[in-house]
Amino acid sequence: MSKGTYIRSMARDIARALGTVGHVTMLRRLKAGPFALDRAISLDKLNEVGKGAGLENVLLPLEAGLVDIPALDLDPEQARAVRQGRVLTGLPQGDGVYWARTEIAPLALVELSGGNVRVLRGFNLLDVAE
Repeated sequence: MSKGTYIRSMARDIARALGTVGHVTMLRRLKAGPFALDRAISLDKLNEVGKGAGLENVLLPLEAGLVDIPALDLDPEQARAVRQGRVLTGLPQGDGVYWARTEIAPLALVELSGGNVRVLRGFNLLDVAE
């Protein structure tokens, strides 16, 4: 169920309370997590990209989508293990999902449980590969 379902349900419930029927004619999400409408890519900009314009000033960095997930800083040896998909052991952080990073860049989405870290999804970025 999407978050927009709540708004549509409210419209339905208000109509029912008034003894009639109703529907939503327009629903516009202005923000979803860290992403706001003012940073959206317009169709004109997307068309320019399709014709070969650079993406550097259009796309947000990967970290922008990770703002609600805590970061887990790794040393170079730990980072190498994560890139190889190995399980890390003995980390003191609490259980949960983290995004693993080095000083250079994000590495992976990981799950920490009982001090052990396993990779959920590697980011496979070219500039941090060995």
